[in-house]
Amino acid sequence: MLYEGLYLAVLVPTVGAIGYRIVVAVRIAVMLRAEVTVREDLSVEELAYLAGGPRRTVATVLFRMVGQGRLVVAEDGTVTVPEGSYAAGAATGVERALIEAAGISRSERVGKLVAQAAASRAVRSVGDRLRAEGLLIHPALWRRQYRARRLLWWSAALALVPAVWELTAGTADRWWAGVALAAGAALTATLVKPAQAQVPYPVRSALGSLRGERERPARWRRADALAALAVTPVGAVALDGLSATREPEFRELVTPETWRAGDPAFGGASATGFGTFGDWSAGGYAGACGGGDGGGCGSAGE
Repeated sequence: MLYEGLYLAVLVPTVGAIGYRIVVAVRIAVMLRAEVTVREDLSVEELAYLAGGPRRTVATVLFRMVGQGRLVVAEDGTVTVPEGSYAAGAATGVERALIEAAGISRSERVGKLVAQAAASRAVRSVGDRLRAEGLLIHPALWRRQYRARRLLWWSAALALVPAVWELTAGTADRWWAGVALAAGAALTATLVKPAQAQVPYPVRSALGSLRGERERPARWRRADALAALAVTPVGAVALDGLSATREPEFRELVTPETWRAGDPAFGGASATGFGTFGDWSAGGYAGACGGGDGGGCGSAGE
């Protein structure tokens, strides 16, 4: 009876963990395959968020403001806010978040500035709008798949306890039950892998199509507003990060000394919707500069 009680005690959490992981995987799969439409009137901030997350949004706005002369980037990667941009009412939304992140000194290293502005309410509101339209997976659901996977490994370890106890005590009648439960949990954790896409597949396809617009001759390009945005310099940065710009001042500032530890410069797996949850959390996205599916130019502390 003692061993039966032990096996029953591990059976319930193990089966529950397996079921929970499968349910979360199904929910994410349904969201990724949902038929959604990317609006043609997306703002450049929304386009950048879809293509690379919060920090990509901030980096895109920073690039635009520098082009307008409203921010100044020094060779050492320091961003300075001129007096006109700092004036009350001179900027709203993400632009204001950038200015406020510069603080009273009106100057900050670009890596820290982008990270701080990415955690602002203005940037979060961009993501909230996109999630409301079904264009992004909700971060709470994204976290659950990793939580469920950890729970499976803990369940597998727990299921082995009564089996080891039986074998140690010399009453190996049902030891195989614990091994079977542990194997089931471990196999589920191994085979049901966390989804790597943060946006539904139709959105990823749309982003890929927009990147292709830049490669086409002008006369063959689509005639909609979103395609027109994609072929502009700021649209290129929104889609592929600062690595897409041809401006020397931006290419020179993307150095290991410019970014905080953990922030890749020219690389990152963000551009096509891959990466970890941290890539899409407000304070953890590291794809401000990179485009494509890999690479990087290193990172270092400030």
